[in-house]
Amino acid sequence: MKKYLKKVAFLLIVLSILVSAVAYLMPRRLPKEIIQTTGMIEGTELNIAPKITERIKEVRFEEGDYVKDGEIAVVLDSGKEKAQFDQAQANLEVVKASVLTAAADIEKAKVDLEDTKRDLGRYSALLDRKLVSQNDKDKAQTAYDTAVAGLNRAEAQKSYAEANVKQAEAALQVAKVNLDDTVISSALSGNVTLKAYEPGEYVSAGSTILTIVNLKDVWVRVDVDETQVSKIKLGDLVKVKVDSLPSQEFTGRVSEINSEGGFATQRDVRRGRQDITTFKVKVKIGEPGGVLKQGMTATVSFITR
Repeated sequence: MKKYLKKVAFLLIVLSILVSAVAYLMPRRLPKEIIQTTGMIEGTELNIAPKITERIKEVRFEEGDYVKDGEIAVVLDSGKEKAQFDQAQANLEVVKASVLTAAADIEKAKVDLEDTKRDLGRYSALLDRKLVSQNDKDKAQTAYDTAVAGLNRAEAQKSYAEANVKQAEAALQVAKVNLDDTVISSALSGNVTLKAYEPGEYVSAGSTILTIVNLKDVWVRVDVDETQVSKIKLGDLVKVKVDSLPSQEFTGRVSEINSEGGFATQRDVRRGRQDITTFKVKVKIGEPGGVLKQGMTATVSFITR
């Protein structure tokens, strides 16, 4: 009897182990109201890049540092730009002075014109009375014509000087913009995830010096099969887990669903069967706490209605 009971107990233990092993090895089926897929953590990203080619004077942050919106992140060598600004400012003062000179010349030309006009009128009257010769009157006419030409020339010179002022003002504005571009501030609050250059190095316009990511505003973007995307609605509750933080679970909401399909997950290999395409879905994560990093692989579970 004891041997029989021992055999039965042994068989029960073996059976229990087999059942546990099968249950462990078999893929778990999710409830019908849950759709699970994987995606990548993304965040609002800003690349700090200069608009001019210049040598770097300061990079004020290292990888991992937190940067506030509006803080100065990079300072470029401004020696050349400052000299160009000063030169443009001096040129503007010179051409402004030429406008004043031209204005004074116009006033003098107007006086000369009035004098010669008066003389011409007097000589014309005297000529009618035969008190002066035609030659005297012709000289007065020549003096008047010269005065008219002088006034026109002075007015043209003033117009030219005023055009030079506008050109000098534009050059000064360009120089100021270039000088201002030697100081680069962040337009985003976030953490530095990349530092590509060091002080002393030359950087080309448009090259990224720092990359800043707002880790407080992150989301997951996933591809969902067209056979399941109709079950997902904007605002649906989503559970998010990442491999690097297995003990933590994050909550999110569906914030975007693309209206057009993307790549196909299953291609047509038999006649009569259509490709199954995917739709991109964005899940906004609430209160991530700054622990989620851009590029982390995330498992997303949609809790459908």
